[in-house]
Amino acid sequence: MGSIKLTVRRLYKLSGERMVDTQATARIYVGEHLIATERIGGMTESPVSKYLHHAHPPGQPVRVEWDCDGIADMAVTEIERCPCCQYDE
Repeated sequence: MGSIKLTVRRLYKLSGERMVDTQATARIYVGEHLIATERIGGMTESPVSKYLHHAHPPGQPVRVEWDCDGIADMAVTEIERCPCCQYDE
Protein backbone atom coordinates (compact mmCIF):
# COMPACT_ATOMS: atom_id res chain seq x y z
CA MET A 1 0.00 0.00 0.00
CA GLY A 2 1.30 3.45 -0.91
CA SER A 3 0.84 6.68 1.00
CA ILE A 4 0.55 10.27 -0.19
CA LYS A 5 0.71 13.49 1.77
CA LEU A 6 -1.70 16.17 0.51
CA THR A 7 -0.71 19.64 1.73
CA VAL A 8 -3.01 22.64 1.41
CA ARG A 9 -0.58 25.56 1.59
CA ARG A 10 -3.12 28.32 1.01
CA LEU A 11 -6.91 28.51 0.77
CA TYR A 12 -9.07 31.63 0.95
CA LYS A 13 -11.28 34.02 -1.00
CA LEU A 14 -11.13 37.81 -1.03
CA SER A 15 -14.24 39.72 -0.04
CA GLY A 16 -13.42 43.37 -0.47
CA GLU A 17 -10.07 43.62 1.29
CA ARG A 18 -10.72 40.72 3.70
CA MET A 19 -9.81 37.05 3.42
CA VAL A 20 -12.79 34.74 4.02
CA ASP A 21 -13.55 31.00 3.95
CA THR A 22 -13.90 29.25 0.62
CA GLN A 23 -14.31 25.76 -0.84
CA ALA A 24 -12.00 23.72 -3.07
CA THR A 25 -12.21 20.30 -4.68
CA ALA A 26 -8.88 18.48 -5.01
CA ARG A 27 -8.32 15.48 -7.28
CA ILE A 28 -5.28 13.36 -6.41
CA TYR A 29 -3.63 11.14 -9.02
CA VAL A 30 -1.04 8.35 -8.91
CA GLY A 31 0.25 7.97 -12.44
CA GLU A 32 -2.91 8.38 -14.52
CA HIS A 33 -5.18 6.87 -11.84
CA LEU A 34 -7.51 9.13 -9.86
CA ILE A 35 -7.22 7.81 -6.28
CA ALA A 36 -9.22 10.41 -4.35
CA THR A 37 -11.43 13.46 -4.63
CA GLU A 38 -11.32 15.64 -1.52
CA ARG A 39 -13.68 18.53 -0.71
CA ILE A 40 -11.84 21.11 1.38
CA GLY A 41 -13.43 24.07 3.11
CA GLY A 42 -12.22 26.89 5.29
CA MET A 43 -9.37 29.35 5.20
CA THR A 44 -5.63 28.95 5.79
CA GLU A 45 -2.35 30.66 5.02
CA SER A 46 -0.45 28.03 7.02
CA PRO A 47 0.12 24.53 5.56
CA VAL A 48 -2.37 21.83 6.56
CA SER A 49 -1.75 18.18 5.60
CA LYS A 50 -3.78 15.02 5.17
CA TYR A 51 -2.53 11.49 4.44
CA LEU A 52 -4.12 9.27 1.79
CA HIS A 53 -3.47 5.62 0.95
CA HIS A 54 -3.65 3.76 -2.36
CA ALA A 55 -3.01 0.31 -3.82
CA HIS A 56 -0.91 1.34 -6.84
CA PRO A 57 2.81 0.48 -7.18
CA PRO A 58 5.21 2.96 -5.52
CA GLY A 59 7.43 5.28 -7.55
CA GLN A 60 4.78 6.54 -9.96
CA PRO A 61 4.35 10.29 -10.44
CA VAL A 62 1.80 11.88 -8.08
CA ARG A 63 -0.09 15.10 -8.73
CA VAL A 64 -3.01 17.17 -7.49
CA GLU A 65 -5.43 19.26 -9.53
CA TRP A 66 -8.03 21.52 -7.94
CA ASP A 67 -10.98 23.80 -8.55
CA CYS A 68 -11.53 26.69 -6.17
CA ASP A 69 -13.72 29.76 -5.89
CA GLY A 70 -10.84 31.83 -4.54
CA ILE A 71 -7.12 31.35 -4.04
CA ALA A 72 -5.63 27.90 -3.42
CA ASP A 73 -2.20 26.30 -3.48
CA MET A 74 -1.79 22.55 -2.92
CA ALA A 75 0.93 19.93 -3.28
CA VAL A 76 1.24 16.14 -3.01
CA THR A 77 4.25 13.97 -2.23
CA GLU A 78 4.68 10.23 -2.00
CA ILE A 79 5.84 9.19 1.46
CA GLU A 80 7.42 5.94 2.65
CA ARG A 81 6.04 5.90 6.18
CA CYS A 82 2.65 7.30 7.06
CA PRO A 83 2.88 9.20 10.38
CA CYS A 84 -0.83 8.81 11.17
CA CYS A 85 -1.00 5.02 11.01
CA GLN A 86 2.72 4.13 10.94
CA TYR A 87 2.26 1.98 7.83
CA ASP A 88 5.68 1.25 6.36
CA GLU A 89 6.02 0.14 2.73
